Amino acid sequence: MTSPAIRKPTIRGICMTFATNGRRRRLLGGVGLAGALALGAAVAPAQAETAPSDQLSVNLLRLLVKQGVVSQSSADELLAEAERQTAAGRAAAPMATAPPVAPGVTRIPYVPEVVKNQIRDEIRQEVMAQARSENWAQPEQIPEWTRRVSISGDLRMRDQFEVYSKSNIGPSISQPGEGLIDFAALNANGPTDINYITNPGGLPFINTRKDRYNQLSLRARLAVQAEVSDQITAKLRIATGQNNTPVSTSQIMGGGLTKKQLWLDQAYVEVRPQPWIGGAVGRMPNPFFTTDLLYDPDLNFDGGTARARIGLLPDHGVTLTGIYGAFLLDYQDGNFPANSPNKMGVKTKWMFGGQGYLEWANDRFDWRAGAAFYQFQYDRGLLSEPCYLYTGVRECSTDFTRPAFMQKGNTLFLIRNVVPDPSLAEGLAPNPQYAGLLFDYDILNLTTEFDLKLSARRSLVLSADYVRNTAYRYRDACRYGQSGLPVNNVITVAGSDDTNVCATRAPGAPAPRFRSGPNAFMLRATYGDRAPEKLGQWSLTGGYKHIAADSMIDAYTDSDFHLGGTNAKGYFITATVGVLNGANIQARWLSAKEVSGPPLSIDVGQINLNVKF
Repeated sequence: MTSPAIRKPTIRGICMTFATNGRRRRLLGGVGLAGALALGAAVAPAQAETAPSDQLSVNLLRLLVKQGVVSQSSADELLAEAERQTAAGRAAAPMATAPPVAPGVTRIPYVPEVVKNQIRDEIRQEVMAQARSENWAQPEQIPEWTRRVSISGDLRMRDQFEVYSKSNIGPSISQPGEGLIDFAALNANGPTDINYITNPGGLPFINTRKDRYNQLSLRARLAVQAEVSDQITAKLRIATGQNNTPVSTSQIMGGGLTKKQLWLDQAYVEVRPQPWIGGAVGRMPNPFFTTDLLYDPDLNFDGGTARARIGLLPDHGVTLTGIYGAFLLDYQDGNFPANSPNKMGVKTKWMFGGQGYLEWANDRFDWRAGAAFYQFQYDRGLLSEPCYLYTGVRECSTDFTRPAFMQKGNTLFLIRNVVPDPSLAEGLAPNPQYAGLLFDYDILNLTTEFDLKLSARRSLVLSADYVRNTAYRYRDACRYGQSGLPVNNVITVAGSDDTNVCATRAPGAPAPRFRSGPNAFMLRATYGDRAPEKLGQWSLTGGYKHIAADSMIDAYTDSDFHLGGTNAKGYFITATVGVLNGANIQARWLSAKEVSGPPLSIDVGQINLNVKF
């Protein structure tokens, strides 16, 4: 460190800063001037009005007089007293040879008490001020563990509008029962009797025509992070939520002013044995490089991951990252079926995912491109063995293959092969059912993002995402024949309610058509400030999505676009403006309609106030 610029030789300047071999030293409280100078003090010479003396103490007192620290008369008295005490000391003590002085060190034979006391007081004040600022006085007042724990969170207040096209499918005078069955509710409240004769309450239907305005909701999340060591980090987050859905932490306000629920949103441990390799286990945020085309931003994963990152061209900012994960989706009850001594073998639903992505970062742009593959095990529904519910059996052999959570869009079939009660007339037997996924889902995902840095604050970000369900086979729509027909994504012939797409018909005869597909894509662009959280900052985002019905599992997609699920296409626009430090207002408009099948157009508008801390 370079020695500080030389200041005027006040007592404070003399005693507080010294140069020994070109390095600065700070005196601690109680060190006298003689001791300080003996450590090698170097003080810049000052121009005196009289000729310099060969005695350092004389020169020092002259400088103190010049600076107005002491008067001339006091200096004369001090010098006289010093000379008397020096003479007396020499007379009383035997002559001794002083040790040699190191180069650059000056020895002062005597410093008056008044000067030492003044120097000591000034040093003490300086040291105490530093002690207070750095908490020297009470080092144990704050527990050590608090230095390794940090707390963060965010709040979002939302006003949402849902606008439906009047041309959507829905009940009419000629067909009062027409509509889209809510299979998610059918499963959640099920098994549901689909025989309208024995179930006068009817089936659940989704809203397709009634607009909803000013739906006020909030989202509150609080996270705690503990740095257990340099290699282990523990993280915990709680969040609000209307229910335990995996894709939303929004909580509708109102409800008679009742209290709102909190859920365990994240709880996981990260391990980093080396800087380039690591992993995590628990309930964690999405560990993959993705967009909201495939997974909702609020989706968390239950399981474990391993990650490795290596520098391909470190000097040019080029790195390669590999991620692998195994995630638990659902357990089959080990006591299934409950009312039978013959238990089924336990099945566990898993999602296995692997991804590699290349990243190139420099002063002008950041670019990432990745390829991922996600395999869903035991996700497809299975048709049960003949199920004799009329004998008192309450469960069928494949009930566990129904999805634990659904939104809408995937092709479904009724998984129970219910045998009617032979004692009842035809059509009068109840038929309680669950719906299951008709297709397998092995997802290929290709993602790229290019961030062009236009200035220190603003950038242009271009994103593209492509998804394909490599397990999709059109012919599998009739894999179970007449016993497991598709119950959605079917276009009927005008004037007919026939939905049997697997029936054998004469050539040229009109027949309903099955419509689905395995592909999805998204294009998106964002311009403006990277994180608009201050007054005057802003950003604009626009894009387009196209999601075929069976391109991905509808349970985990963005819950805002088309109000969740697949079989949707349309555009989205977002404008974000910073209002205060740590807060912004965001306006969103998402307009989507069906890719195929019955018409279902839904526009969603949102105004969000976001605050982070």
